[in-house]
Amino acid sequence: MSDIRDACAADAESIAGLHAASWQATYRGILPDVYLRDEVGPERLAYWRAAMAHGDYAIVRVLSEDGKAIGFSALKTGQDEGYDYTLEHLHLLPDTKGRGLGRALMGDLARQVMEAGGSSLCLWVFDDNEAAVRFYTRLGGVADAHGTDKFAGGDAPDTRIGWHDLSGLVSSCEEAVR
Repeated sequence: MSDIRDACAADAESIAGLHAASWQATYRGILPDVYLRDEVGPERLAYWRAAMAHGDYAIVRVLSEDGKAIGFSALKTGQDEGYDYTLEHLHLLPDTKGRGLGRALMGDLARQVMEAGGSSLCLWVFDDNEAAVRFYTRLGGVADAHGTDKFAGGDAPDTRIGWHDLSGLVSSCEEAVR
């Protein structure tokens, strides 16, 4: 059985492991190989320990199945003009994809944002991550800006995808799961 809950500082290690595993499976050819092979695990662990200790995110949610963390999401406020929240991270363990868990996390995020008084949400996605671009646009997201992410020594083109109708996003997530 799946459960989505607020994350706490004690979740930093499992979030970091999920994050590293997701990037290693998804970002080959997008982020530098040496980073993905040698650096992502320790770097994400240090990052998430600090982020959780300092409250760097407005909302962090963990998706668990049978008590084991298998996915997470993290949002910040004030990152992108015209949007209340920016989804900085949504990651699942690679072997859990295709089961509707990403849609469950997106629907949960939209509900969390609305409960916090927000009405809009966006994210940035690497253009070469075509599966993610398709996923977000199928859920009604609209591409409205382009840029370049210079993370980890890489230089990857990315696109902002946003929603100004969060109840529509919730409906899209629920319909897609049925």
